[in-house]
Amino acid sequence: MLTIDPGADVASYHNWQVVVLQPENWAVWTRKPEAELLRPHPAESLAVEAVRPRKLVT
Repeated sequence: MLTIDPGADVASYHNWQVVVLQPENWAVWTRKPEAELLRPHPAESLAVEAVRPRKLVT
């Protein structure tokens, strides 16, 4: 897992984020320059969703 400084969508939640490779880069990521791949996505390109644990029914 590769991590980078957070982009605008993640910064208010965490001080790092996982690198998200676009599908067109999956096969060539080892041959592309780091600067093209290891960067946050533009603001509002990631959806933020609250996740809460399920309540256990006993």
